Amino acid sequence: MSKKILIVEDDISIRELLVEAFESEDYEVTYGTNGVEGLQALESSVPDLILMDMMMPVMDGYKFREELLKNPMWNSIPVVAMSAQDQCEENLKNSKIATFISKPLELDHLLETVKSFS
Repeated sequence: MSKKILIVEDDISIRELLVEAFESEDYEVTYGTNGVEGLQALESSVPDLILMDMMMPVMDGYKFREELLKNPMWNSIPVVAMSAQDQCEENLKNSKIATFISKPLELDHLLETVKSFS
């Protein structure tokens, strides 16, 4: 059975690259372009892991994570955060982010990181 991953990323080129990369690794991929769409995707399918950008329009990664933590069905899903901007470690810890990856992304490193949660 393939693992499910939810990608929440507003940059279309990064999102498409990630969807293609994870599908080629036999992940079942769903995605949203911001936190609101990410929450909508969760309504229909609960993933094994969430990969999300921190800086997005409409609803950023912190607010998205806040919403996840309120829901008992979603609050234990591991979250890997990504951002081009440095994120305060304390903020990440308070948001119960499993791990943080800086952009630009190194795809091999990202794939290995995600696989470590399987």
